[in-house]
Amino acid sequence: MSTHCLSSTPSHPLDALGWNARVEAAFDAVALSSEHVLLPARVSAARRGGAEIRLPGVRDAAFAPAVRRAAHTDPAAAPCSGDWVAVRRSGDDWLVEAVLERAGTLVRQGVAKDSHDQVLAANVDYVLICEAADQGPNMGRLERFLSLVWAGGATPVVAVTKAELAGERLPEVVELVESVSSGTDVYTVSAHTGQGLDALAARLRPGTTWVLLGTSGAGKSSLVNAVAGHSLMDTGEIRQDKRGRHTTTHRQLLALPGGALVLDIPGVRRIDVPGDGSGVDRTFADVLAHAEECRFRDCSHDTEPGCAVQAAIDEGELDARRLARWNRLRRESEWNRSRGDHRVREERKRQGKALDKAARDAGRRKRGHHH
Repeated sequence: MSTHCLSSTPSHPLDALGWNARVEAAFDAVALSSEHVLLPARVSAARRGGAEIRLPGVRDAAFAPAVRRAAHTDPAAAPCSGDWVAVRRSGDDWLVEAVLERAGTLVRQGVAKDSHDQVLAANVDYVLICEAADQGPNMGRLERFLSLVWAGGATPVVAVTKAELAGERLPEVVELVESVSSGTDVYTVSAHTGQGLDALAARLRPGTTWVLLGTSGAGKSSLVNAVAGHSLMDTGEIRQDKRGRHTTTHRQLLALPGGALVLDIPGVRRIDVPGDGSGVDRTFADVLAHAEECRFRDCSHDTEPGCAVQAAIDEGELDARRLARWNRLRRESEWNRSRGDHRVREERKRQGKALDKAARDAGRRKRGHHH
């Protein structure tokens, strides 16, 4: 008869917030090299210059100078929703001393040529992409969401929501969604009738962190509330002012009754495909598989002889519109990569000039040029 207790690891006060061995190692690396006594905490909401943290109680924390400087150089380094941080007590205040190494992130591309990417959520395990059954589905948007999630290192899961509104079109809608979601689980659900909720809830394992993506009509809040069995998230009627904008800006870290966590982030209106092409490749794995069979390595899948992609389209195995969307997203990804490279080059140039000036000033002081 075995005498050891069920769990070999003693529980940690932050377990309910997703604490795990990876985060613990990242925290130890920072804590052991600090002159201060640091504690781990998780960011539930980020604001300018500060954050709401859980340790497990909710506190407000300011940023230590090193964190402020890093965020000034690269806004993506600023603490964001879902981040694990190392904090310390300073008098009556809490200070964020360091942002711990991140796992899966959700990043909104900077739009202008020199604008920075914005990290919307960090340490995300799964992203639930909600596509309303009565609205489409919009294949191009779904492919963009999938590319975004894969590129950030999280795992996408798709929910076809509002199943009760699709009527007899439902099988066709689900089939379309599955056709562009290869390698991704698709759940058909209805917050209204309860269809599919148990199957989805079984995926929401304790300690895993989720983000919901989808347009405002996709029923994200209703779905979370239905899975939770009570109202955790405000649904649209409460959240929107007369012009249809969200009136709440606070982002929350919601704990579902089953132990999974949901980061409530603002709606992502524009979905730009990251310059890291891996997300697009994962999303269009089916097209790539055909492309590997082409006779020529640099085949543009247009009119070349021996093009396996065009052959697949002729045989009805591949939708020509999907090929067109793949080409568009690949071009966009390339453009975003070159834009990112341009920004890095400009920043290096700027930093170089600042260093040159500092060196010249120091030299001048040394030689005694006081005016």
